[in-house]
Amino acid sequence: MVVLTGQLSAAIAAPELIDPFFWVFLLVTGVLGCLMAWVSAMQINVTSPVSHHISSNSKAVAQTIIAVIWYHETKRTLWWISVLMVVCGALSYAIVRMREESGNPTPQNDRPLLNSTINHSKPPEVDTDDQSPV
Repeated sequence: MVVLTGQLSAAIAAPELIDPFFWVFLLVTGVLGCLMAWVSAMQINVTSPVSHHISSNSKAVAQTIIAVIWYHETKRTLWWISVLMVVCGALSYAIVRMREESGNPTPQNDRPLLNSTINHSKPPEVDTDDQSPV
């Protein structure tokens, strides 16, 4: 990509190429990136797609929060509320999954869902096979 954009001479002349901190930092971030990709690939084999998706989003949110704190950025209240919503949703999902796996189902609401109140079956007193007039 550097060659295609015509920036090869600028890349070769960059002072970072002789900086050992740059190469160590580049190596560490590359290794960590490969490890995170490997863990994600292994996670796909043992979890559901929903769990993997929520885990990936949680990782991204955690990285974003760390970056905001590290660089002392200021964010609007709505941004923090949205991040908090993502974190609370991921925690809620994790709690529900832990309860399901431990055999303790989540407490059910006393009021049934709208779709479950619709009964499509006929009452027992109606017999469709009976052809006699009423």
